[in-house]
Amino acid sequence: MADEKPNPPPPVPEPTPVSQPMWDAAKEGKLALQCDPASGKAQFWPRPVNLQTGKSDYEWREVSGKGTLYAWTKVHVPAAGFADRAPYILGSVDLAEGGRIVGQLVNVEEEALSPGMAVRVCWENRSDEIKVYQFEPDS
Repeated sequence: MADEKPNPPPPVPEPTPVSQPMWDAAKEGKLALQCDPASGKAQFWPRPVNLQTGKSDYEWREVSGKGTLYAWTKVHVPAAGFADRAPYILGSVDLAEGGRIVGQLVNVEEEALSPGMAVRVCWENRSDEIKVYQFEPDS
């Protein structure tokens, strides 16, 4: 019989100079995304350049965190730190302001999910400095 290793806690993201504004907003319970200043299109995950123009002229904008569920998958083989959550659901969310973001879906059973379902951002504290976004039904 092999010794069971304890499940480590979920990882705490480490902000980079590019992603720091997103994590600063998250600490205050706000979802902020990089946006193209001309078109207003949001991009996610934070990048050093604007995907629309190739320049570093993006702007950080707070978004509502409300959106609709585009797609989801049930994770049975978890990443390190998530074994005690398995199985869990990851969802792809189309935000109301535009842009698509992927996050864990919480406070909902898989059977209740449907394409176009209204969701909203919620937060998980990973440390005193870092909150990680998740999504839950917006009823």
